[in-house]
Amino acid sequence: MIAIAAILIVSVLPATARANNSETRPTIVLVHGAWASPPGWDMVVAGLQKDGFTTVTPTLSLLSIAGDVAIVRAVLDGISGPKVLVGHSYGGMVISNAAYGRSDVLGLVFTAAFVPDRGDSIFSLGAGFHTSEAFNHFIWTGTPFASPAFIDPAFFAQFFCQDLNPNLEATLNAEQIPLNFSIALTPSGPVAWHTLPSWYAISGKDLMIDPAEELFMAQRAGATTIVFPAASHAGGITHYATGFVKLIEEAVQQTAD
Repeated sequence: MIAIAAILIVSVLPATARANNSETRPTIVLVHGAWASPPGWDMVVAGLQKDGFTTVTPTLSLLSIAGDVAIVRAVLDGISGPKVLVGHSYGGMVISNAAYGRSDVLGLVFTAAFVPDRGDSIFSLGAGFHTSEAFNHFIWTGTPFASPAFIDPAFFAQFFCQDLNPNLEATLNAEQIPLNFSIALTPSGPVAWHTLPSWYAISGKDLMIDPAEELFMAQRAGATTIVFPAASHAGGITHYATGFVKLIEEAVQQTAD
């Protein structure tokens, strides 16, 4: 891993300073990534709800980008008022596409996530960066490279969430939704970060996405960026959930006017 430097660390206002009238607060829509599911957001959701926010955690199919973008757009259509979209891992690609052209989305918040530009694929974004060894430990549900795949449960914790306690590691492992391999090769459509403000939490010990790649994507998007130096791929939404909740709430405060 290369050293990550020159990162802008956001200051987070106390809850009383960022509080809006609950009727005008945006709904926080949290979109999970590959080999994950909505319960992975439980600690972040608990923190947001404690502070009075409404949250929604859609379930992606992980079969195609277009299908998952349609799922999130349908969820957005069903929620009145403003929203802030939050994405982890592959969920970052989904929210970047789903928010495009919408006036009801105020901002985008990413954690250990892909932030594509139009035409980028997960595969092309990784060019020149370290490739995760987890990709050598797939269990295919059908024909290799032509079907959805799980990360071998025997290797899941080692690469996905190595900083978590065994009980939480086991829970996340059991909640895996397999990813259709074709998603990694599919180019992104037009994305919203060119016109919407964004925030990014880098996981400094991520073994799924190279932290240097995360830094590149965050900087390219002009995102306000923080680093959780010891966080695994899932650490930013679990072990560091309190800090990530503060980043989301900072996004809400900054887009309130």
